[in-house]
Amino acid sequence: MKQEKLRNLRKLKGISQEKMAKILSTDPSNYSRKERGEVRIHEEEWKKIAESLSVPISDIKEEE
Repeated sequence: MKQEKLRNLRKLKGISQEKMAKILSTDPSNYSRKERGEVRIHEEEWKKIAESLSVPISDIKEEE
């Protein structure tokens, strides 16, 4: 599940949900919902997430 992969990588890199929310220009509760899979993560957001984690998008995003 890509949300689990995203959460694990974010924690491994030492980035808080609050910091990730700032990177995506959203609030922490909305980012938390995205990470749990309750809210869709848009393509532009995937790019920002991958860039902030210094990984290719393919490392965190699996095609549906």
